Amino acid sequence: MPRRGKRLTLARGIYRDGATVEVRVTQAGHTARRYLPGDTTLAEAKAARAALAQSLPPRPARHTLAADAPRYLALQTHLVSYKSRRAMIGHWVRRYGLRPRHRITPQDVLAARVDWLQAGHAPKTINHRVAALRHLYVTLDGARSPTPCDDLPPLPVPRTPIQRVSDETILAVDQALQSRELHGTSGRKLDGAKTRARFRVLVTTGRRPSEVMRAEASDVDLEQRVWVVRDGKGGWSPGLYLNEDMLAAWRLFVDAHAWGRYSTSAFANTIRAAGWPADVRPYQARHTTWITAVERGADMADVQVGAGHTSLATTRQYTGVRASRMQGLSERLDGRFGGFRVGANSGTDGK
Repeated sequence: MPRRGKRLTLARGIYRDGATVEVRVTQAGHTARRYLPGDTTLAEAKAARAALAQSLPPRPARHTLAADAPRYLALQTHLVSYKSRRAMIGHWVRRYGLRPRHRITPQDVLAARVDWLQAGHAPKTINHRVAALRHLYVTLDGARSPTPCDDLPPLPVPRTPIQRVSDETILAVDQALQSRELHGTSGRKLDGAKTRARFRVLVTTGRRPSEVMRAEASDVDLEQRVWVVRDGKGGWSPGLYLNEDMLAAWRLFVDAHAWGRYSTSAFANTIRAAGWPADVRPYQARHTTWITAVERGADMADVQVGAGHTSLATTRQYTGVRASRMQGLSERLDGRFGGFRVGANSGTDGK
């Protein structure tokens, strides 16, 4: 209900707002409100507030995981990945929320991992959940405090092979985004200009989605053609020089005012509806960019800085196969067996 005039505090959680009296209760992370007639007495308002409190979930006992989780999450709101962090902690709260936090054991963590694996969750997702729980403990108790996640090796995660997306496909997706407004699978209409701008910046610069979300207007100098990247994984970036494609992408980004966080899942649904391959993660656009740079002769150390890798070993995954050193390596061995063009019966059993 909109306010009418200046709100006056009558008691804790009770306010007179114009011709109405508002009672409000926040409990266990839930907030409920009720609006009463302006002639309601203070005693009646307090009774209404007490009844409203009964309708909310009870406060968790002190030092339980459910009680400590809001304290931890309040310290994480600055993260681009805050919503994801909150969801990961939520899985632990639903499982062990009512238990005193110091009584959660490594065996409990192992049991949760087994159940989640059997439910079909990816090992990488489960590892992220365990890491989030560990971070909760060290944030609230100190870096040297023991946690139930200590000495638990992470689940092995199969490496996802790098998949390339052709320039023709990327251009076709961009044209589809430009020609019509698309809808995500959730039914929520997405801003076509913002989505297209983010897509263009990602495919031209090869930087991470989290880094695009972190970007601020002061980081991008269109006249000097420089984007000072706020690195997402601890690497260092002196800034990215904007070529013509990147410059056009950033101009659209600025015009669309596409700054800030966005849903990566909704973004993926949108570009897939525009023709992005259904079996390829949008993140592969980053890999495609740096493979192309290597194949066009860029120095590996320069690619490391451009991609924001802390280790050159990570950059070497972009070596590629064709038009690269790997192709040259194979060609140096060519001709040893003449392509096995021995005769018409080559490769048979001689019959």
